[in-house]
Amino acid sequence: MSVKDFFKFVLWGSIKTDQFKMINPYNGDEKKMAFGFNWQILLFGGFFGLPLFFKRLWGWAWFMFLLSSIQFFNFYVRLKQILSASTLQDFSSFGRPDPVDAITEILLLACSVLLAFKGNEWSVKRLLEKGWEFENKNDPNIKKVVQKWKIYEQPVIEKEEKF
Repeated sequence: MSVKDFFKFVLWGSIKTDQFKMINPYNGDEKKMAFGFNWQILLFGGFFGLPLFFKRLWGWAWFMFLLSSIQFFNFYVRLKQILSASTLQDFSSFGRPDPVDAITEILLLACSVLLAFKGNEWSVKRLLEKGWEFENKNDPNIKKVVQKWKIYEQPVIEKEEKF
C-alpha cells in the first residue's frame, strides 16, 4: 500500500483492493466483498467494534464493544481522578499502571490485528452459509478466494444479462 492509498483510505474510506460481488438468490441483493487485509477493522475496530457490526460479525463486534466500553470507563474514572486531584501526591497516584486497562488494551490490539486478517474471510463464509452465492465463477478474484480460503463446492451463479 502506498502513502497515497493510505491517505485516500483515511480520508474517504476507500482503497483499491481485490473485490468481487456476491448475490442473494432469494431477493437479488448484491454485496461487494473485499479480499485480503481489512484496514477499516485494524484502524477502527477498537472504536466500539463498529466495522464488525457493519460486517455482521456479531460475536466479535459485541466482544470489541465490551472491551472498548471497559477501556472508556477506565479512562473516565482516571480522568475524574486527575481532575479532582488537589495535591501532588494525588497527581502522582494517577501515573500508576492499571492492570485491567493494560489487559484491555492488549486484547483490543490483538483482536484488531486478528480480525484485520480474518474479518473478510469470515464475513464471506457467513454469507455463503446463509445462501449467498458468488456472482461470476470466472472472475479471477473469486478463484483466488476459493483457493486461499479453502471454500470448496459452494454454489456459484452467473449473473443473467437483461435486454
